[in-house]
Amino acid sequence: MTGKYLNICAPLVGYNMVELSLHGLGFSTGEEKVYLALLKLGSSSTGRIAKEAGVSRSKLYEILEKLARKGLVSHFKRNNVSHYNAARPERILDYLRQREGQLQQQYLAFEKMLPFFDQIIGKKEVKKEAEVFEGTEGIKNVRETFLRTMKAGDVIYYFGNPASGHKHMLGYWDDFNKRRIKKKIWSWTIYNQDAKEFGERRKRLPYTKVRYLPKKGLTHAWVEIYGDTVAIAMKHETPMSIVINNKFVAESFRTYFDILWNVAVEKV
Repeated sequence: MTGKYLNICAPLVGYNMVELSLHGLGFSTGEEKVYLALLKLGSSSTGRIAKEAGVSRSKLYEILEKLARKGLVSHFKRNNVSHYNAARPERILDYLRQREGQLQQQYLAFEKMLPFFDQIIGKKEVKKEAEVFEGTEGIKNVRETFLRTMKAGDVIYYFGNPASGHKHMLGYWDDFNKRRIKKKIWSWTIYNQDAKEFGERRKRLPYTKVRYLPKKGLTHAWVEIYGDTVAIAMKHETPMSIVINNKFVAESFRTYFDILWNVAVEKV
């Protein structure tokens, strides 16, 4: 094996590079090159990514967008320059789980490969305080990340949940809540009044509390609070989730939630 693949995966001594291929998991050649390059580089600008991955700049943006839709790449700006990050390889497990059925065998195969990806990352991973995930898969993967780490008795707080947030995702939300309840994690949600149908659907579930904003208003963004993390999500036009990992920001949004909860109503 020569060229960029050998350079990207040099730390994986003794591992068969054919077995490490991501093609069988639904990645194009360009997506595979860019994702592996980002794992090696950490936070990087497009110039470094294109050089490491061996792809043209004209193709790179298209590839990054596809990876972002899978929930596997996020971006942020530093000194007005866009930088990109690869999500941890465990995110691919979530992506494969949603495809289920015929992909179950691939899911198990990739799970065995995670230790080798950790060798690529090494000590380069740093905690990022703010990230942007694009597409509905990005919204889903943000929730999956926190569901994995939360334990019985923990509480997820939501406010401003609109009807638009449920379009084409009701099945996923039902599945997510089923797994949340199984782990005995609480959900406190303040819905917009246009989402009454979905609020009434949820309030019958265990480990679930529901209220409604007292006045009607059309909004498409909502806020989710998980411990010291805040996610601002929107599923209108370009779905996205902005994730902020900061204790003081989370405490501030919890204060906003408490204020809204006290003025919210149980029936509309």
